[in-house]
Amino acid sequence: MLVFARRFFLLAFIAALPACSGLGATPSAGTEQTSAASTLGSVLDSAPEVAGGREVIRRLSIHPDAGTPAILINFVANGPAQNGVPCISCVNGAQSNDNIGMTGPSSYIPTGATWQYAISFTDISYKGKCKVAWAITSGKKTIDTFSATFNLTSSGGFVLYALDRNRPKYSGAATLTGRATCGKYSPSLQVPLEFQ
Repeated sequence: MLVFARRFFLLAFIAALPACSGLGATPSAGTEQTSAASTLGSVLDSAPEVAGGREVIRRLSIHPDAGTPAILINFVANGPAQNGVPCISCVNGAQSNDNIGMTGPSSYIPTGATWQYAISFTDISYKGKCKVAWAITSGKKTIDTFSATFNLTSSGGFVLYALDRNRPKYSGAATLTGRATCGKYSPSLQVPLEFQ
């Protein structure tokens, strides 16, 4: 009986080796997500540049620690397009001038609407060219993609960039991905959308 038990455990161990080493294993969900992420990265990389965006910068005293990324993403937002926003130091009654005004956030886009897409990141220590890009996707389908490029002449503070965009001919659920690329740093965030 002892010999049988040893053979059973040896056979079970040998059978488990391919799964542990990845040999003969099927791709995991993480592999599919990496593939989807690289495809989305390609979409964001090739997002066409559009005119008419609004960039606002609020300089703040920032003292980066060694190893801190040069930029950190703050948020990606969207809502009805309107003039005058985003803006800095424009909130009536705020206790300091470190505030922003934005369009009302809404991820539900009615038929015929012009929409404003915003992205914000903190510039800790970066100076130079930056690209902000957005992609609206549903699964593997790209519904819309757009970008803007600008230069940061000094570091320290936050950047807020917004673009107005006509509604694409699409109805249903989607995902908005926003990414800021400054030098070797490319943080991104995603939010859900629903097109009427």
